[in-house]
Amino acid sequence: MSKCHILHDLIQQRTALPVPGVYDAFSALLVEQAGFEACQVSGFGVAAAALGLPDIGILSMRDQISAVQAIANAVSIPVMADGDTGFGNALNTYHTVRLMEAAGAAGINIEDQTFPKRCGHMNDKSVIPTSEMVQKIRAAVAARKDPHFVINARTDAFATDGLGAAIKRANIYLEAGATLVFVEAPGSYDDIATIVAQVRGLVSINMVGAPGGKTPSVNLADLRCLGVARVSFPGLTLSSAGAAMQRALEALIRDGDIGRIAQDLMPFDQVTALVGLPGERAREQEFAA
Repeated sequence: MSKCHILHDLIQQRTALPVPGVYDAFSALLVEQAGFEACQVSGFGVAAAALGLPDIGILSMRDQISAVQAIANAVSIPVMADGDTGFGNALNTYHTVRLMEAAGAAGINIEDQTFPKRCGHMNDKSVIPTSEMVQKIRAAVAARKDPHFVINARTDAFATDGLGAAIKRANIYLEAGATLVFVEAPGSYDDIATIVAQVRGLVSINMVGAPGGKTPSVNLADLRCLGVARVSFPGLTLSSAGAAMQRALEALIRDGDIGRIAQDLMPFDQVTALVGLPGERAREQEFAA
C-alpha cells in the first residue's frame, strides 16, 4: 500500500489523527520515533530553520520541495507537504502538486490566501475569490498521480469574512475535489464544533502546537468525539526545540560547561542511533566484504 493510501485511510477514520509539524529530517525522525503515524512539513518551521525568516511568503516552491524530499527520504511514515498558495495560479498549483508528490509527499495543504501569504495565526490576511481557489483545487486533483494523494484545502476566510463564509468556502472546496478541508484559526471550541457539524466532509483542525496561537488548545479525545479527521501541530517541534536550545545555551554561557544540564540533553549515542549510524556501519561492512 502506498504512503498516500495509508494517509488517506487514516484520515477517513475521523479519529483526530495527530500530525506534528516538522521542519527537517531530524525533527521528522523524532516524530516517527515517538510513534506518530504521519507528519506535516511546516512552512513556518522551514522558513524559520532554513532561512531564519518568518512565514510571510518568502519561502519558495523549490525550498519547500527540497525540505519535503529530505524529510520523506528519512522516515517511513507518510509526509504531508505545505503547498502554501500553490505558488501562483492554478497552473502553478498543478506543477506544485506534481513535484511534491514526486519528492515523496503523501499529501499537500493548499490555501486560499492572496500572495504573499502569511502564517494563518498572524493578522492582516486576505483571501482570493472562491472561484480562483476552486481552479487551484481542480488543478491539484488533476495533477496527482496516486488517486489517494491527500489534498487538504485550507481557507483563511474566518479571519476576513467570519465563520459562516469560511464554512461555505470549505463545502465548495470539497465539491471541487479536496480530500478534506481546513478552516484556519477558529477562535473557540464552539467554532470548531460548528465547523465539523456544518462542513459536509472531512475536517482538519490546526492546534498550532505552541502558546499564543489564535485557536485554543483542545484535547485530542474531545476532537475525536466531534469527528475531526486530522489535527495538525505545526509549531510543536520548532517551539519545543527552540525552548530547549535556549535553556542549554543560556546554561553554557552562564556556567562555562554543560554539567548542570547534561541530564536534559540527548546522549551522543542516541543521536547517532536516531540518524541510523548502526545501519550505515553494517552496510559499509557489507560492501567491504
